Amino acid sequence: MAYITLLALFLTITNFVPLSAIGFLPIILCTWRFFGRAYPAFITPLVAFSAFAVLSTLLYDPASLIDFEFYRRDGNFFISYAPILAGCLYVHRWDLNKILRAFFVFAVVVNVPLFAYYVAQNGVLTIFTHSVDTFGSYFIALNAAGGFLAMLFCLGVACYLQQRSRLILALLALNALMLFSTHSRGSLLGIVAILPYLYLGRKRWVLASLIACLIVGSIGVAIYHTDPSVNYMGYSFAINNEDAKVANLDIRYEWLWPRALAYFRQSPIVGLGFGSFDDRIHTVTSYFGIFGVPSGMSIVHSDSHAHNSYLNFLAELGVVGLTLMLSFYWQLIRWSQEGATAAMNDEKRNLVAFRFIELSSVCLLTMAATEHRLVSPSNVLILSLVVSLLLASRVPQPYATPLRRAARPPNHLPREAG
Repeated sequence: MAYITLLALFLTITNFVPLSAIGFLPIILCTWRFFGRAYPAFITPLVAFSAFAVLSTLLYDPASLIDFEFYRRDGNFFISYAPILAGCLYVHRWDLNKILRAFFVFAVVVNVPLFAYYVAQNGVLTIFTHSVDTFGSYFIALNAAGGFLAMLFCLGVACYLQQRSRLILALLALNALMLFSTHSRGSLLGIVAILPYLYLGRKRWVLASLIACLIVGSIGVAIYHTDPSVNYMGYSFAINNEDAKVANLDIRYEWLWPRALAYFRQSPIVGLGFGSFDDRIHTVTSYFGIFGVPSGMSIVHSDSHAHNSYLNFLAELGVVGLTLMLSFYWQLIRWSQEGATAAMNDEKRNLVAFRFIELSSVCLLTMAATEHRLVSPSNVLILSLVVSLLLASRVPQPYATPLRRAARPPNHLPREAG
């Protein structure tokens, strides 16, 4: 089972879901092993969020649960986080420091041919003049490429903090250049956010302040751009800007974020339903202004979302859903910090994995304010698979050579006297 997760980790360099999402297979093959075990604290909010998302889907559109497109689009949360639960079902005794170091080298090197072709065709400086000519790596969506390269950069930093190396430093520089060439502003913002986090000593108040600012800022921008005369439940937004990057911001601030806020206002406690944001909802029946029940929906499974994980969770799952997801990351980062401290006193065993989980979680939470990053497989799978491997890690048992009996000479051979 461990080899399945390891293979899935190395396949995260592409967002071809049937390949990169195989890390959930241990759940299917070894389900009975869930019982009678102790789990870290972050498993509780993750399971609670999963159960809440399933219940919300059953109430909103039960047929989605047997539709493959749902898991690729609206319900890709399940694909992204299933490997974490799979890590509770198998055991390995590998050196994760070496494995993650090898994966970082592999992931950067395998992108070199594509990046060299990109540079040969466009030149590195073309990013400053032609924003549409961007590096996409092995991903279809440029934001997916940027998010993966940002998470990969966090892994490189974790490797360098564990053991300084000129090779890792050179690969980090190359990784940063690839990331910058994607022109994914949200991904770059995620990398920038981990710098003050590290400088201020990785304190919990820094993390809490960061999350609070991201949520309050997102809601504030949505309120500022909300037009009371517009029906965001049914109005179709038209982009009227020739600059693709500016138009991309316009559709967020003037349409998607206010639409998410309108959904949230209809049902602030539990949202309108998991996967409902891109659907056409004809009527919402409100109960006491707290709970909203949608009806007359036209179900669509697409990549259309709020381009902001916090607002998207508030729209579809309300305060309950967002609280559960934030509780998961709060506990996960605490667990990784404690694990990193313990690893320093244990010959740095698995230190790279613990540091990567912490840094990449902070990066992911920051990027989530610009895209729906908290459920995107291209962004989350690398984190989930490392958590899976870390949950399954056990202390290697020393190799012991059994004591050999003293060889007795054959009876027909002479023995020494006395």
